Amino acid sequence: MGLIDSNGRQAARLLIRAQAQGRGERVMNKMFKWMGICVVLVSFMFFPSKEKAAGEGMGKSTWLWNTVEIIENKEEIVGFLKVHGVNEVYLQVNPSVEKEHYHQFIEMANLENIHVYALDGAPKWATVNGRSSLIAFFDWLEAYQLEANESQRFTGVHLDVEPYLLSGWTSAYGKTVLNYQKMVMEAVDRSDSLQLPLGMDIPFWFDEKSYNNEFGKGNLAHWVIGKTDEVGVMAYRDQAVGPNGIIELIRNEMDYALFAGKKVKAGVETAPSSEGDFLTFHEEGEGFMLGELARVDAEYGTYSSYKGIAVHHYGSWKVLSE
Repeated sequence: MGLIDSNGRQAARLLIRAQAQGRGERVMNKMFKWMGICVVLVSFMFFPSKEKAAGEGMGKSTWLWNTVEIIENKEEIVGFLKVHGVNEVYLQVNPSVEKEHYHQFIEMANLENIHVYALDGAPKWATVNGRSSLIAFFDWLEAYQLEANESQRFTGVHLDVEPYLLSGWTSAYGKTVLNYQKMVMEAVDRSDSLQLPLGMDIPFWFDEKSYNNEFGKGNLAHWVIGKTDEVGVMAYRDQAVGPNGIIELIRNEMDYALFAGKKVKAGVETAPSSEGDFLTFHEEGEGFMLGELARVDAEYGTYSSYKGIAVHHYGSWKVLSE
């Protein structure tokens, strides 16, 4: 009996040890499993995936500066936009145009799944004295949105403010950039209050400019991308590839927007330019332009930050297509 008891106790100890070892292994497996999940979650936070279905979320936009055209040419404009695959149009707000024309145009565009953004802006908006123009724009837009029914309302705000055209950009850079940033923040607040997304046009070289003021210190392009919902990067070139092509000129903005969860549109020019033929597709024509833009789409089509192409502007694009 002593031998049996001794062997029994030894077997029991071995069984308990095996069970404990099994529990330990299971605990360790669970720990490794949760560690793996945490690593994946952290990787998504700090290294967001760029992948999306090819073509998903992509579209075309254009600027419509000559607002009076919507009075007589609504059908022609909407027809052009539809044929050319435009799903967003930036329509400049001109208070002298009666609101009924905005109602009719936006309603007609919405029927074709074309979103209309309220457009405005000027270099002086980035000055203390120019703030009144910004306020007047948003006051008009707020009143309009309240009066219009859902199918007649703007679906976003798009601002084209080019502070680098001010003399202060070179003579008082720090002050000019600060005033520009203040303007952006006020536009963000007013757009948020209207529950409208805000887009801003920026030149491709903003990623080479810095700021150091009450907003902190950093890269100006990154700051604008971070504060707004989307940017239109004015990558005005007539070729997609190469070190001075559209694809490379917007790469930094695309990568940062991907990290920040924001959107980017690649802006191209169709109007004649006195600064150089390489800045516009005016000489090459629409067919050549569409081929180059297809290359840009192919490069960035799977980026979640890529929202497509913005063609400047409706009037010159229309001439180019004739």
